[in-house]
Amino acid sequence: MGVSIVGWSGVRERIAAVDRARSRRRWRTPPFDRALTSTEIALVSADIGVSLPEEYAAFLVEVGAGGPGPELELTTLCQSEGRWGWVWSTSGYHGVPDTTGPFLETEEWVEHQIATLRAAGHEPTVRDEDEDYLADYCRVFGEFDGNRLFDEHRFRGAIHISDNGCGMTSWLVVVGPHRGEIWFRDCARNPPMEPLLDTNGQPHSFHTWYMDWLKREEASVGIRTPRGSQ
Repeated sequence: MGVSIVGWSGVRERIAAVDRARSRRRWRTPPFDRALTSTEIALVSADIGVSLPEEYAAFLVEVGAGGPGPELELTTLCQSEGRWGWVWSTSGYHGVPDTTGPFLETEEWVEHQIATLRAAGHEPTVRDEDEDYLADYCRVFGEFDGNRLFDEHRFRGAIHISDNGCGMTSWLVVVGPHRGEIWFRDCARNPPMEPLLDTNGQPHSFHTWYMDWLKREEASVGIRTPRGSQ
């Protein structure tokens, strides 16, 4: 892996300071998982078929494979049964992303559903306001496979990067024009995916998203962000 374009120096120590302050309030942040090696990062890329965004890859090596982060915690990158994937601790699900195509914005997602159904010899019915063409997917592919394919296609090109609580999640795009951006998903069955924006109205990268969260955590317990910190 090349030289990181951003710095993660001191992040573990800053979060430990937040944790010590919070311990007086009887609430602790989750621990970091072990950091990965550059060799393991290369194996991940080979396994999932794409390279990880550089900021995130550097975090995995310099900080940890998972642990505290927006808004509750990061998912953990680990190997299970010979495959690299991301574990959501509350469910234990080991997810391997579909990287066969680019991440789709909302209207592109609708077009993709229609194309998929027509390729299977089925003319889509009326689009549901909340679930798009999920009923058609189930009608064509069966209840189980229809739901599975619908979810796989919706999150294609993105990694489930954090658990935000109450069914809300954040995703790191790894394929397509939005590569490197963080997108948010609400708790409904099929809500629009929306980019998370920084204070300048620009899409968050993994680094700006994580560091903004850390600064808010420090402020919440009265810790002044170190001068010169990113």
